[in-house]
Amino acid sequence: MKEEQRMEEEEIGFAPEEEPAAEDGSGWKFLIVDDDPDIHRVTRLVLGPETFEGRPLVFYSAYSAAEALELLRGHADFAVVLLDVVMETEDAGLRLARSIREELGNALVRIVLRTGQPGQAPESDVIRSYDINDYREKTELTSSKLFSTVYASVRAYRAAVELSRSQSRLEEAVRRRTQELEERGRQLEASIRSAYEAMAEVAVLEERGRIAREIHHSVGHTMTAAIVQLEAARRLLAAGEGDEAEAKVEIARQLARKGLEEIRGSVRAIAADSSVRRSAGEELEQVAREAEWASGVRVEASFGGLPPLSWYQARLLRDILREGLTNGIRHGGAQRFACRAEVEPSAEGGRRIALSLWNDGRWSGDAEPGFGLRALQGQLAEAGGSLTLAASARGGAELRAALPLPREAAAAASAEETASGARLRTVLPLSREPEAATALADGAAPSEAGEACDGAAASERADRSEPRSPGGGTP
Repeated sequence: MKEEQRMEEEEIGFAPEEEPAAEDGSGWKFLIVDDDPDIHRVTRLVLGPETFEGRPLVFYSAYSAAEALELLRGHADFAVVLLDVVMETEDAGLRLARSIREELGNALVRIVLRTGQPGQAPESDVIRSYDINDYREKTELTSSKLFSTVYASVRAYRAAVELSRSQSRLEEAVRRRTQELEERGRQLEASIRSAYEAMAEVAVLEERGRIAREIHHSVGHTMTAAIVQLEAARRLLAAGEGDEAEAKVEIARQLARKGLEEIRGSVRAIAADSSVRRSAGEELEQVAREAEWASGVRVEASFGGLPPLSWYQARLLRDILREGLTNGIRHGGAQRFACRAEVEPSAEGGRRIALSLWNDGRWSGDAEPGFGLRALQGQLAEAGGSLTLAASARGGAELRAALPLPREAAAAASAEETASGARLRTVLPLSREPEAATALADGAAPSEAGEACDGAAASERADRSEPRSPGGGTP
């Protein structure tokens, strides 16, 4: 049957087809699949002279589904298949359409289904069940309709090919970017390991005698801030945010280096003359600002009016504040702190520095001070002071510490208070809470101020104060 059909074509005058190279770009490959030779002849006559998107059609003929499948196996770049439904079997064309999509995996070729018996393959059923691009009855395919159908199919094929190529380029770009991110991830992991190794070296030093104890108080907060940055880097790395993770690792590196510098500074300070007096207010202010920079918390602070202290006293106050900030961030998840330090009378008749630190973090009823705070409690007890940690009446937790002043420091603080003559003790709530009040003494000029964390503390502060007359004495 096939041979007779081909002979009929030759008698009409069709030259044998020359198969172009698959990639020569000479024209759009167009496959006619029909068991009726007249369909092949008419289709060639109508479409042969035409060009589509600037290129002609290159015709291929198959007279059965099996023959068409072999051609399609050898040519993956067919643009259009004009496919009859009924050939060697009543559903041969439908089976071929499914084989093209599923067996050959060709999603680009445009399949135009053409049938002379629409009752055997209703359009709605075929469109729903088979991945075809158009459905036409042979009786409706006039020359102009055939041209329009094929032109639209060629245009759709070209768009599908361009989309496929763009997708391939995108996949290649994603693959390269993924490789770059994986390489950067390996570098970041190496950096994190290096940072952890640096902190491990610090941990070893922390365990050595009195110097190690001093180092713990100096660098504990810095190392906690470094860990926060490294954990953030780990999460960003897992989310594929390489650039932001690298920035976090860089901050952790800076903190680790700063911690090592603090270690060396502590060792040098321990070896130096302990009689050197230091500005405790400036050191406490520096600790507060470093906590804001490294951990992103808010610290409201007031440290004015503190007398010069010995290295040991200044270091002890600094370590108490740093350890309190670290505990609030690490264990309570605190984001806001309010702290103050001032000189006040002690129960023994002398003077002492009172340090308070409030935070808005979580409070556990059975919470106990950690290792660092317990060590500082012992050092304060040896110096005649105290340290407590308890829930605050306004929520969160509050740390209170008292450090007795040596006689000369107490005298200096007392002289500073009386040197300016008449004073008014004004207590302002540091946290600016609504319940905080300002206590004013009658008949005095404003010349002395202190700050409190809440209203109750403000009232207590006012009660402790002795208003002075303009002449300098008590009324």
